[in-house]
Amino acid sequence: MDLLIILALLVCGMALLVLELVVIPGTTVVGIGGIALTVWGLVRVYAEYGTVVGSLVLGLDIILCVILLVYSLKSGTWKKLAQNEEIDSKVNEIKTAVNVGDTGKSVTRLAPMGTAMINGGQMEVYAETAFVDPDTEITVVQVEGNRIKVKPVNN
Repeated sequence: MDLLIILALLVCGMALLVLELVVIPGTTVVGIGGIALTVWGLVRVYAEYGTVVGSLVLGLDIILCVILLVYSLKSGTWKKLAQNEEIDSKVNEIKTAVNVGDTGKSVTRLAPMGTAMINGGQMEVYAETAFVDPDTEITVVQVEGNRIKVKPVNN
């Protein structure tokens, strides 16, 4: 096997190992493939070029792996792939005042949680009973912070 092909296998193996360590969590096919390519490349170097060249390539492989790993961990290389935005929305941010006794209509099935329109605002509510079908008239029975408990009007 040509030395350039063997070196290409070693470089691909190193790249897969760094990818496994930095990007992909856990032990996956990528890491196993990286180890397999590296070991196979090193075995081929030792078999075809002898102990001296094999040991030289093994030393270079270890040094390059360490340099590549340190570079990929210290530099801003992976910041381009990372999500840098924050989610600033809040669950059930109530923009309209909701008080006990207000009425509305369920938008989705409340089982026991769902969406309802109360005082012109759509919000997440909790049913006092187990289930409330969509388009059912409801009334607010309890408000605790962002938690709004409702029951059907006919009950």
